[in-house]
Amino acid sequence: MNRYCVTLVCNFNYLDKAGFIAAQLLEQSNRDFDVVICSDVVPENRPGFLPEGAILRQLDVGETLQNLPQNERLKEYAYWRVPAIEQLSSDYERILYLDTDVFVSQDGISEVFQTEMQGCTLAAVLDVHQRHRPNRPLREFSVMGYPTAPYFNSGVLLIDCSRWIALSEFKRIMELAEASPEALFCHDQSLLNLHFYMNWLELSPLWNWQNSDRVNLIGEFVSPYLVHFVGHRKVWNTDDISIPRKFRAAYSSYLGESFSGEQSTSGLLKLLLKNAWYLKRTLRYLSSFPTSRSTIRHRDKSI
Repeated sequence: MNRYCVTLVCNFNYLDKAGFIAAQLLEQSNRDFDVVICSDVVPENRPGFLPEGAILRQLDVGETLQNLPQNERLKEYAYWRVPAIEQLSSDYERILYLDTDVFVSQDGISEVFQTEMQGCTLAAVLDVHQRHRPNRPLREFSVMGYPTAPYFNSGVLLIDCSRWIALSEFKRIMELAEASPEALFCHDQSLLNLHFYMNWLELSPLWNWQNSDRVNLIGEFVSPYLVHFVGHRKVWNTDDISIPRKFRAAYSSYLGESFSGEQSTSGLLKLLLKNAWYLKRTLRYLSSFPTSRSTIRHRDKSI
């Protein structure tokens, strides 16, 4: 067993997507981490899309999560990353959690585990919407009476396991979920942002390049480690121009399904114009992270 792990957490229907990412991770050179897939159902006979090198873990999901806010797209399993991190923390020093709509686009994932956590339990990447509108009101914070503050995307999370255990983070997160379900507008993302309010470490966006219409083409030139297909448009359910063909081709090759589609010239022009509009501010934001290991510490000095 390695000191570190990358974990993917999903229900049975998304095991094939998790298997694709696991296969990408297992191909990393100088890999010093385990690849762990956590699910509520672990098949007795490993399907072909789950690579042999991936560790399968049965996830014990508590009843509390089933009663938290959900919507048509995000069910209770959106919260499963929290108990998964809790269950894995006793086995590893650090955990990198990835959503199953992430694409591993660069070698060198092991580098993230060397991040200096600066006394934080959690490190993550600023949410792309707040990156472009840093002062926009956040409903979660407003409901709780908190001032606007940096807000992270929960699709990629780096966890310091010893601090997670020492500070009883899981217990406190679950207490918050039970006490304030009305504030969980974005489900697990709301919950984690409320719990770690002004007490988290911001990673370079190269570790979670959120595939927004505003920056997806820019991402082709900055070499992110992880591309994240945020929102309802995924590689496997759309032929939208915002998802470059190379991603669909990779999924098609691994899963043996066709995810290709036609892309209109007008759609491409619109996308080019939107990326051009956001280019200057995106480059300015990237300059805050001179290297992929650069971070920004968010701290509430009143605590």
